[in-house]
Amino acid sequence: MLAALAALGAGLVSGPVHAGDQAFDTPSGLQVPRWAMLRRNEVYARNGPSKDNRVVWTYRQAQLPVQIISETRDWRLVCDPDGGVAWVSRTMLQAQKTVLSPAGQKLQMRQSPDEKADIKAILKPRALASLDKCKKGWCRISAAGQTGWVPEQSLWGTQTAAVCKRPDPFAAR
Repeated sequence: MLAALAALGAGLVSGPVHAGDQAFDTPSGLQVPRWAMLRRNEVYARNGPSKDNRVVWTYRQAQLPVQIISETRDWRLVCDPDGGVAWVSRTMLQAQKTVLSPAGQKLQMRQSPDEKADIKAILKPRALASLDKCKKGWCRISAAGQTGWVPEQSLWGTQTAAVCKRPDPFAAR
């Protein structure tokens, strides 16, 4: 319970934590994989879980959804929408509230959660959207002042299984 409260205070919970929820054998006590989003417009991605490890790239998009696939007490191994896997400080992440539309295609946002519902808006490829809720294969999202429903499987940030594999630290480079 204390671990869940500490994680909640740090803003790292990908969903609500209740006293009856299962605790996981992770440093945060939360399930892995889980979703989060970047807290700032500049987040360093490192090749290991410490500031002593080199920066391999810099994320430059606050609220970008990422999937946490492993963790230490202070670091999270994340998978990004391009398939990149790197370590980021847990302080650079917050609870997931965003998703991305698919790369390379437009996405129709509908008035209601039904394939036959009127199209309310069309999202550009890789559009960032606020995630409200998902139910029965549909997610209610908001983007560019519009709110509507899209198929859950069409979004980056709603998968329950790990999207990227954890790199093998012993693999030849």
